[in-house]
Amino acid sequence: MQISRANRPAWRQRLVDAETGFRIGLRTDSTLFMYLFVGIGVLFSGFVFRLSVIEWTILVLTLGLTLSVELFHQLLRLIVHEFRHHIGQNLNQILRLGTAAVVATNVSAIIVLLILFGSRIVEAIG
Repeated sequence: MQISRANRPAWRQRLVDAETGFRIGLRTDSTLFMYLFVGIGVLFSGFVFRLSVIEWTILVLTLGLTLSVELFHQLLRLIVHEFRHHIGQNLNQILRLGTAAVVATNVSAIIVLLILFGSRIVEAIG
């Protein structure tokens, strides 16, 4: 039995839309799948290193930010593809700015992970 959108509460429809967005993101580009795969490995490493609550908070925020930026980059590419004839000459600059945002976020995330896990490795060695 299928429930129409009009009968769903707004919060539930938002969850359905979010799930559909993730599904589209996974099917559109394998990069999001790679982020999820690496993220699961990072979370597993957090359990191995027995991170503190604040470290877990930082880790989850970092992973969430990288996923969000990648989803927005996919959105930007979709918009550019759909409205290519309306956007004009600066198309390559728009896409390069989006890619730069993704790279900046990924570099920041790698630095955060190195600080979190590096400090734990130094504690274990020393």
